[in-house]
Amino acid sequence: MADVTEKLQQHPEYPTLFQEAFGTSQIDSTLVTKAMAQFERTLISANSKFDQYLLGETELSGEELNGFNVFMDETKGDCFHCHGSDKNPLWTDNAFHNNGLDETFTDLGLGAVTGDPADNGKFKSPSLRNVEFTAPYMHDGRFTTLEEVINHYSEGLKNSSTIDPLMKKVSQGGVGLSEKDKADLKAFLLTLSDFEFINNPVFSNN
Repeated sequence: MADVTEKLQQHPEYPTLFQEAFGTSQIDSTLVTKAMAQFERTLISANSKFDQYLLGETELSGEELNGFNVFMDETKGDCFHCHGSDKNPLWTDNAFHNNGLDETFTDLGLGAVTGDPADNGKFKSPSLRNVEFTAPYMHDGRFTTLEEVINHYSEGLKNSSTIDPLMKKVSQGGVGLSEKDKADLKAFLLTLSDFEFINNPVFSNN
C-alpha cells in the first residue's frame, strides 16, 4: 500500500482531488481505502434484460424463460441455492461451497484460511450479474466459456470428502441436462448482462 499511496501523492491530479474530498492533500492508506469503498458503492448494476423483465418492461424469449426455469428447478439445473434467484438481485448467496471441481485439492480454498479440513475445496459463490463478461470462470480460471461451466455441472462433477450437499447428483456426475436445456440456460444467463452499466463512461479508464 505504501507504493500505491506514494504514486498517488506524486500524481498531478490526485492530491487536489483528495483535498476536495477529504480536506487534506496528504494521501494515506486510510483515505485510499475510503475512496475506493465509496467508488465501489457507485457500481450498481440493475438494468439487465432480466431486471427489465421483472419490472414488466420487456419479455423473455421462450429459450430464456426455459433457461430460467432450468436454473430454478431442483430436478434440472438446481442453480439457485448458491446463485440466488429473482428474489435475490445479487445472484449469489455469498457463501462458500465445494462445487465438485476436484477429487483432491491443490488449492485448499477456504480451508487455507480457516485451517479446518472441512473447509478444504470451498470457494465463494460469485455473483452471476454480467457473468458473460467475467471469464475465465471458477477460482482458478479453468473454464473459459459459459458452455464449459454448464457442462461441469451437467456431467463433470467430482466427489470429495467436503463436497457440498447441494451437489445432490455428484454420484451421477452431474445434473444431466439435455443439450437444449444447456443452451437455454446459457440464454438465460446472458439476460443478466447490464449493458448500460458495462458501457457507462463514468467507469471507463478512457
